[in-house]
Amino acid sequence: MRVGIDLAPLFYGNRTRGIGTYAENLVAALAAQDTTNEYVLFVPRGAPDNYTLPLSLPQNFSLAALATPPLGRATALASHQLILPWQARALRLDLLHSLAVPFNPSHPAVAYWQRVPTIVTLFDVMPLRFGKEVLKHTRYQRFYDFQLKACRRAAHLITASHTSARDLVQRALAPREKITVIPLAAPPLELNGAASDDVQALVNTTPFLLHVGGNELQKNQETVLRAFGILCRNPAFKHNLVLAGQHHLPDALALEQSTRAALRIVRVLNATRADLDALYAHCDAFLFPSTAEGFGLPILEAMRAGAPVITSNVSALPEVAGDAALLIEPRDANALANAVRRVLGDEGVRVKLTEAGERRAQEFSWARTAEETRAVYERVFRETKKAL
Repeated sequence: MRVGIDLAPLFYGNRTRGIGTYAENLVAALAAQDTTNEYVLFVPRGAPDNYTLPLSLPQNFSLAALATPPLGRATALASHQLILPWQARALRLDLLHSLAVPFNPSHPAVAYWQRVPTIVTLFDVMPLRFGKEVLKHTRYQRFYDFQLKACRRAAHLITASHTSARDLVQRALAPREKITVIPLAAPPLELNGAASDDVQALVNTTPFLLHVGGNELQKNQETVLRAFGILCRNPAFKHNLVLAGQHHLPDALALEQSTRAALRIVRVLNATRADLDALYAHCDAFLFPSTAEGFGLPILEAMRAGAPVITSNVSALPEVAGDAALLIEPRDANALANAVRRVLGDEGVRVKLTEAGERRAQEFSWARTAEETRAVYERVFRETKKAL
C-alpha cells in the first residue's frame, strides 16, 4: 500500500500549533512502527532539504516536492486543487491523507477532485461555531463551504474525540461509520535547557499561572484575564499570569477587576516547543477555560509536564481530562478564580491533580494514534479494492 500524507500545512504557520504537533508526531510514530507500507510525504517545492522530523526517515518513506506556482494568495489553491490530485495519481498512490481543513483559501486545503481515495482529518468545525468572527469575509465563507463539500466526498474522516464525531454527524459531513475517532497525545517533553533566555528567566523568578492559546475566540482568554483580576484583589496573592501565544487581549479586562494586576501579566510571543514545555513544567496552575475544542491537546501537554489543570466542563475537554482536572463553567470568572485558590491553597488538591494528570497523559500515545490511523488506511484500502 502506498500512502501519501500532505504535510504542506506545516509550512504555513502551523508547525507549533495543533496541526503541526499532530502531523510531525503522527509521521514519526508511523515511521517507527510501519516497515511494510510505503509513505510519500508531500511538502512544498524547495522545502524538502530543510524538512526535519524527530527521527530520520526510513527507506519506506520518501519526500515529494509539491509544485507551488508563484501566484500570490492563489498559490495554495493551485497546488492543492489542481496539482496535488494529479501528482497523487501520477505517483500511483493508493490513498491520500489530508491533515487540515482551512477556511482561508490561501492555505493548503483538501482537494475537491480526489483522484485517489482521500482520508481527511477534521478535528472540529470551529469556523461554523464562530462564523461572524472567523468567517467575516465572503471568500472565507465560500471557501469553507467548499472545504466541507470536499470532506463529504472523502473516503473516510478521522477526528480526535467522540464529541467531534457527533458534531460531524449532526452537520451531515459523514455517516458515523465513515468517521473514526483517534485520540491525540502530548509530544515528548523538551526540558534540556533549549528554552529561550527570556523564558528561562521567567520561570526562575515570580510564581505564575499559565494560559496558552492567545486571543482565539474559543480559547476564552477574556475569562482568564477577569479571573486573574479577581485574584489580584487579595494583597497576599503574588502570582503573575503568563499568556503564551501570538496575539492577546489587552490588560484592561484584568484591571477592571483590580489595578493590582498591572505589570503582572506577561506575554510570551512566538513560543517554541521548548519554551512551552518549560512554562508547563514550572507553572503553579494551567488555566484552559476554552468554550469549544475538538480535543484539547494543551491540557494533555500540561498534565504530562506535571501542571495542575483547570479546564472547562464543555465540549471535548471532560472527555480528554477525565478525572485529572478541575472542571468549571468556561464563562464564569469567579469559578475559575475559586478553582485557582483551591489549587494554590490546598497541597492535597495540587498533588492529586499533578499525579492524576501525569497518569492521564500516559494513557495517550502517538504509537496508539499511528496504529489506529494505519488501521484506517488499511480499511479504506480494502474497501476501495473491493469496490473495483
